[in-house]
Amino acid sequence: MTRQTNFGTISEPIALLVFYQGQEKDRYDTYFGAMKTTFKVNDNFTLKLIGSAYQTLEQEYFDIFAQYSLGEVDGNIGSETFGDVTYSRAIGTQLSHARNDLDAFIVNTEVKGFHDIKKHQIEWGFKYTREDIRDRIVEWEVIDSAGFSLNPPIIDLPNNDQPYNPYTGPLVPYQNVRAKNFVTIDRLSGYAQWSLKDKLGSSDVWYNAGVRAHQWQVSGDNFESSSQIVFSPRAQFALKPDWEKDMVFRVSGGYYYQPPFYRELRNQFGAVNPKVKAQSSIHLVLSNDYSFKMWNRPFKMVTEAYYKSLDDVNPYTIENVRIRYAANNNATAFAQGLDFRLNGEFVPGTESWISFSYLKTKENTDNRGDIARPTDQRLKFAILFQDYMPNIPSLKIYLNLVYNTGVPGGSPSYADPYLYQSRLRDYRRVDVGFNYVFTEKNAQRREGHWLKKFQDISLGFEIFNMFNNQNAITNTWVRDAYTKSQYGIPNYLTTRVFNLKLSIRI
Repeated sequence: MTRQTNFGTISEPIALLVFYQGQEKDRYDTYFGAMKTTFKVNDNFTLKLIGSAYQTLEQEYFDIFAQYSLGEVDGNIGSETFGDVTYSRAIGTQLSHARNDLDAFIVNTEVKGFHDIKKHQIEWGFKYTREDIRDRIVEWEVIDSAGFSLNPPIIDLPNNDQPYNPYTGPLVPYQNVRAKNFVTIDRLSGYAQWSLKDKLGSSDVWYNAGVRAHQWQVSGDNFESSSQIVFSPRAQFALKPDWEKDMVFRVSGGYYYQPPFYRELRNQFGAVNPKVKAQSSIHLVLSNDYSFKMWNRPFKMVTEAYYKSLDDVNPYTIENVRIRYAANNNATAFAQGLDFRLNGEFVPGTESWISFSYLKTKENTDNRGDIARPTDQRLKFAILFQDYMPNIPSLKIYLNLVYNTGVPGGSPSYADPYLYQSRLRDYRRVDVGFNYVFTEKNAQRREGHWLKKFQDISLGFEIFNMFNNQNAITNTWVRDAYTKSQYGIPNYLTTRVFNLKLSIRI
């Protein structure tokens, strides 16, 4: 397989040519089962018992050999070789190997209680979870540039100033991760919540307050077990004034914790740190719901503003499409944003909506200053518009438009993320769909008609990414041994796709 990616600037265009060999075989199997029973003890007391089990089997096997050439592109429009690579500044090969297996089995047992005491509602619950993780990681990568094997930057090796002096140090892979982890996590959690709907003068008010506790213990064969406990209080207040306009105002906040799962305990070298703390955050959210009528049809506008201050943050990077945690609570962060959504019947009988979001989130690792987090997507704009043919009401049409500003492009393995703060290109996508419902007029059809046997039969045709935009998801990092630079080469998502679907419901 061959791939050419053009990037760089107008004054200095660069092209990456890659020739791939090998294969990748990934497999993900999940199994889930749950049981729930409800006991109505009396008119004011309800009890629920819930049990569930979940298992995931993940396999990542690949051997990929890539030969690449990083060259300069002829940018002279009048040249006969316009767009061609005229000079190769770097030539090299890369061999990536992995045999990774993960087996996670999770069992949950939970009891919940609900009490109605006059106008008050009390809810409580206790939950026990056991997570049994078996993980094997075997990954290595060898990089050769212009005939010289590149040593990893994270270990001390003798000075390498070839070809002036011969290199006498060991030949080691650029990346080499080997680990086998058997980890057990036992969790006990519980919560209590109080709710009340009341009057404040002539206005309706809702009160909600609660607390959640979580205790967990991490045990394993290769480390000493560790136990932690956290408490998380939170509250919400909502007010519906006695106005002519139908509005609801809400304010909510709390101290929230996110206890780590196994993936967050494992660092990029495969080692497990059982003492990783739960990431904590203080939330403050203000929102407004406004229901109104326009063109004698119902509409609703929801506006929400929020601010979150995060502590004990566990930084992570995105390697290809995989998340790699530092397994170290050495960062602080914040997130602030605004969400707006308007939905209603722009066309009678169909639901459409418009949404706009603003987000700014940054983190500070080891007091080095704020940089963008991987999820720092500043602006998002989306429209879903649905319509139907007036003369053919059974034929429905939808148009979906999405525009997002680019997210950070990540950083190479072992590299300092503070040195790689470029962003991916903006995301643009337009989808269109046509759907014909054969059972639309079933109520008007005579008894015995063959369509009367079905609740719904519809045939749809969709075009995803109609304008064939190249939207990037991550970067592939290529090293130029001559300039000692690494270039981020975008990995693109699927372009235009046609989809035909038949839906039958009896």
